[in-house]
Amino acid sequence: MIQDSSLPRFDAHTHLFHDRGFLKTLLEEERLRVLIINITGEALFEAPMEQRWEAMKAMKDRYPSRVALCTTFDPSPVTETGFADHVIERLRRHIEAGATAVKVWKDIGLAVRDEEGRFVQIDDPRFEPIWGFLADRDVPVIAHTGEPRAAWQPLDKESPHYRFYSENPTYHLHGRDDVPDWATVMEARDRWLEQNPDLTVVGAHLGSMAHDVDMVSDRLERYDNFYVDTAERFGDLVTQSSQKVRAFFEQHADRIVYGTDVIVEHPADRVSEAQRAQEKEAYESMLANHWDYLTSGDSILVQDKLVDPVRVSGLNLPSSVVQAVCHDNAAKLYGWENEPRSSPARSGV
Repeated sequence: MIQDSSLPRFDAHTHLFHDRGFLKTLLEEERLRVLIINITGEALFEAPMEQRWEAMKAMKDRYPSRVALCTTFDPSPVTETGFADHVIERLRRHIEAGATAVKVWKDIGLAVRDEEGRFVQIDDPRFEPIWGFLADRDVPVIAHTGEPRAAWQPLDKESPHYRFYSENPTYHLHGRDDVPDWATVMEARDRWLEQNPDLTVVGAHLGSMAHDVDMVSDRLERYDNFYVDTAERFGDLVTQSSQKVRAFFEQHADRIVYGTDVIVEHPADRVSEAQRAQEKEAYESMLANHWDYLTSGDSILVQDKLVDPVRVSGLNLPSSVVQAVCHDNAAKLYGWENEPRSSPARSGV
């Protein structure tokens, strides 16, 4: 197990819209960096998208060397005249305000429709001017395309997604003929990657292929512009042999980005003391647990959001792989030089 606590950390998939005391400790004293991501899923959060963006900028102002920002855009008016121009102008303003990445969500592919009622996929040519604008500026796109394959399969108590789809049936697509299937969305994503070789794309949630790291590996080998993040998919990793997952991390150490998908939605004064304590415990324990899984060779219980703990052997990754995955790749993608190791001891986050 890696005992060197001076390795820097970067959680490159968060929705930390508001500050907390424990975040100040993590960011300033323990040198954690975070990417705060905005998304178009208005039903997911109480505050509208623009209000979240303002809160994100306030977090960046508070922690300028610890926080990076990822903006987004609404794809639903894609059929309207001037759509791409309006989006590009908005993204230009947000990049000037500090955004170093752009998020696209699963509404592209599974919700947005064209004039004929057909689902608009990520490779739709009406998006192309946007991708060209971002490629010219070396701004990566974080793409949450589709859902885990389990969304289209019958509920299975052995699946890491059983709890989520049981509690959120709207997102469970099994047996529905009114939405595209998983393969259709993935094939459109692959065409998009091929058509835009100069655009850097980070496939959120292991590219919606987390059930099989060999499938992820195939795409990383096929598309030089493709990266993946681990957000909320440790539950899928532990269903596969540790030997297989370790080989995946070692082979693609320069293309995998660590992330958690942690959420802090409301200002502190709208959250009870007990809820704030729960937020602190959940985030700190998740960071520590993921660290143990990546660095330890011991038998450990691995916990992820909405997933029951699973006992597996840790990956016991070399420190060079851990530093690349847990910091350096994100630092390179999102606009920071690599941070050197520090000498002060840190707790095991």
